[in-house]
Amino acid sequence: MKKRLISLLFIFLLFTPLMSPVAAEWEEDSWLINIIGPERLAMGDEFGCHGMPESSLLSNVDVISQCREYLTDRIHASEWGSEPLSFGLPEGEISSELQEGLQNSGFYITDSNGAVKNENASLINYNGGSLEKNIGSKSNFLNLVDSGTPLINFHWMARDHDAIVRPETDLINSIESTTAWFTTWGEYYSYQNSINNFSVSDNGTGEWVVEHQLFESNYWLVPTTSVFNNLNATVVKVSYDLENLSELTSIEGHLQEGWRQSHNSLFLTLMPGKKVTIYFDKYDFVNFNQTPSSQFNGHELAITVAGHHTNDLFDWSRRWDESPMRFTWLIEPRMVGGFSWLLPAIAVLVALIAPVAIISLVRKDKRAQYVVEVFDSLESIKFGEE
Repeated sequence: MKKRLISLLFIFLLFTPLMSPVAAEWEEDSWLINIIGPERLAMGDEFGCHGMPESSLLSNVDVISQCREYLTDRIHASEWGSEPLSFGLPEGEISSELQEGLQNSGFYITDSNGAVKNENASLINYNGGSLEKNIGSKSNFLNLVDSGTPLINFHWMARDHDAIVRPETDLINSIESTTAWFTTWGEYYSYQNSINNFSVSDNGTGEWVVEHQLFESNYWLVPTTSVFNNLNATVVKVSYDLENLSELTSIEGHLQEGWRQSHNSLFLTLMPGKKVTIYFDKYDFVNFNQTPSSQFNGHELAITVAGHHTNDLFDWSRRWDESPMRFTWLIEPRMVGGFSWLLPAIAVLVALIAPVAIISLVRKDKRAQYVVEVFDSLESIKFGEE
């Protein structure tokens, strides 16, 4: 019975570390602050939130503010604004409390159809699917392009637990060779909430003073494009404070201020609050009209990619250094195993029990050996008597 108890105790000690809970902790991604984060920010990427390790957003609304604080303490959300706008939500029913928490924290863009039901909200539909190999579909992407879809959203993860995820090469090549506005969630929807006509003052000498009026918005202030048609004149230059505004090409795919002329149409992209002077080669304009462009630089297609559960920015972004695509990195800290006193206590207990068990076994072995010797002596006495 004692042997069985000792055996069961040893088995319990061996399996306890496998069954014992590990305290959930997290560590920050140093790449947000060092090298990669600033580089991606300068390129035009966006940083949003995807939650905290081992904390369910559906049951704990505080996760919203915790993730927001983690992010904003380390990096700006975009070159257009420091405060994040985008939050990646888990699947499940979105409560009114969660909706209110998102709004109060300034998250107006989400990827759940049940989130933030108000007039200021913007909802992401992953109509492009994943960039992952054997999952991403080039044919689906081309069908969306042919259908005239104005916005195609993709998602990407560099790792699925310990498995490395590889991109679908044919799909990536097709995306990168497409003439499109490569943008991010916050940039795209800030643009949509900034579209309006510019004010024009014509002095009758072949010069216009054009201004994009300032306004209040829950989104970032970003440059928007307005199109002037039927000019019947050629733009000589566009200047701002004695400096010339950049002239863009028709394939320019990254949001910025500038202008380009296509036949009798002028595409002018300005920041809110910006005033420029446009110089023409003539001053006799007839029936020109102005219309806001729904996409930057007159593009008909915008493309975004969301990096899901980005806990290692270097790992998630290293394949895309030369890509024209721009990413919305949905950030969450990386989970690590926290310290627990249970395992050290077990080690001490084993260290104490093992010698006792060994001594007990040795003593039992000596007793058994002594009994054998006694029986052997009895046998010799018996044979002697015979």
